[in-house]
Amino acid sequence: MRKTYITGHSYDLFFIFYIILVSLLLQSCSGVFHDHNLGKRPLPNLGSIAVLPMDRASIKPGQEKATCALSDTVFNASEIPYEVSANLSKVLVDMLKNDPRFKPVPEGQCVGFLNAFLKADIKASQIRLIQSFGKELGADAVLYGKLFRFDERVGSAYSAQRPASVAFTLHLIRTSDGAILWHYDFDETQKPLTENILNTRLYRKSGLKWLTAEELAKYGLSEATRELERRLP
Repeated sequence: MRKTYITGHSYDLFFIFYIILVSLLLQSCSGVFHDHNLGKRPLPNLGSIAVLPMDRASIKPGQEKATCALSDTVFNASEIPYEVSANLSKVLVDMLKNDPRFKPVPEGQCVGFLNAFLKADIKASQIRLIQSFGKELGADAVLYGKLFRFDERVGSAYSAQRPASVAFTLHLIRTSDGAILWHYDFDETQKPLTENILNTRLYRKSGLKWLTAEELAKYGLSEATRELERRLP
């Protein structure tokens, strides 16, 4: 997704009327937009999927971009506090709690396995590490997420000098062979409805306001898990 930073807006009566009118028109014709994911081939039958806590990209001082090792996607990146990833891990688990195939893995268990595995094989790749962890847990696949950016909104819900900006990836990795069965990239900086008319789903869920970074991340995770559950048999 193209990222656009904007300055604060002063909303006069005409602009507010225009926003409301466009919103109503989009809601009335939203049925003409097509979901291109519906034609994708379903995922294989998976009896158990281990859900790892959300990882964070390692950002050095002054570093502005980071690359996902699993998909080679480059993101504008920022340093992310532990509390953010821990909170979004809970959000992800909560979104999947009604599907018994998804098994959340406590962070302490992940750290213990990581330390033991790296002592045995210091050259292990990320994909092999995740694959081995899935085998250790007896899971058919592992759902691995990583945060690259979590920039908070500057301003209020109705007058933002800088919008929230969030980037993360989710990968579903089969433990038997390390194959990446599915992945989802979310890279979004909120833009006004007038600049992003096609993204009506976001505005139907949030209303005509500027989201916080947490609200934007929750929206992204909701879209990702919705697609994943639709793809699973």
